[in-house]
Amino acid sequence: MVIARRDFLRAGAAVAASVALSSCSSSRPGTTATMPTRAPRPTPSTPPPSPRAPSGPVPFYAYPEPGSLYFGASVPYHRSLDAWERDLGTKLALNRSYFDPQRKNEPIQLVHRCRDDLAHGRLPHVSTKPPGTWQAVAAGAADDWLASMFRPLGEAGGAVVFTLHHEPENDAGPPGMQPRDFVAMQHHAMDLAAELAPQVTVVPVLQQWTFDLVRNDVDPSAWIVPRAAVMGLDVYNPWSPSNGKPWRSFGSKTDEAKSWLGDIPIAIGEYGCREDPDSPGLAAEWLRDAAQYARENNIVSMSYFNSDLNAPEGTWELRGSAERTFAELLASDWVVRPV
Repeated sequence: MVIARRDFLRAGAAVAASVALSSCSSSRPGTTATMPTRAPRPTPSTPPPSPRAPSGPVPFYAYPEPGSLYFGASVPYHRSLDAWERDLGTKLALNRSYFDPQRKNEPIQLVHRCRDDLAHGRLPHVSTKPPGTWQAVAAGAADDWLASMFRPLGEAGGAVVFTLHHEPENDAGPPGMQPRDFVAMQHHAMDLAAELAPQVTVVPVLQQWTFDLVRNDVDPSAWIVPRAAVMGLDVYNPWSPSNGKPWRSFGSKTDEAKSWLGDIPIAIGEYGCREDPDSPGLAAEWLRDAAQYARENNIVSMSYFNSDLNAPEGTWELRGSAERTFAELLASDWVVRPV
């Protein structure tokens, strides 16, 4: 798809490359980050929407005061969250967890996870995938399934962040699985949650890659959910010791999405940075800069992906100085916790 807005953003990025790449101060010695270039292309017939404030209801868990946010992480299913929190010396303010609708009793497990998080002072951010196409869910085919979660979550005693099919870009393409179907499904889920569980905020979570300036093959505006009070985003520093990819700051990557999202508050569903064995402490610096950027740029929550799952180019697990820095950030007075 031809996307003229990217060319406009590219021009701005070329002028402000040094600013964008220093949105967070992390840089690797001996590397030079450069902004990719793109050939001019025609203007699309339907321009992407201009930035705008969310039109839906204010989410139950937000908005934190400027400079503050919910701060937490996810851990793989085989690792004890309670044990890790004891190591950190502080409870997570937000717990990110994932559920597979193909497994037995997953709606029950999702509700149990939320209740347990709330009982331990954590904001639950849960994800699941629909049992059918996005188009079918938007048409009401999965209402009983959604209601089996929304009804008990409405009585769980606190706010819940609910994501229906995170990183949907990976599964787009077949009939009923187009971006417009994803948007329609999110709107339908929002309506049902508003009826059955006002404490539940439906937050669509997209990949930062969708907004990356090197892309020529996707229209980011097609994935933005107009009625979302909060949009979610997954942001990773792509570098690893073996892949040769550039070291990218959290801020430089998030800026690319903010150019499309405008004033919509952002929930960081996942983020991560690998350790550089040749530069001890650099990942810890990246984490500090990410938190500072979040506090200054309308990010209401962020969850570190503390796992080696689905990480063929190297684990995202927090270790050493990075884990100690995460613990320090978690104990900060700007971290918001459920009441």
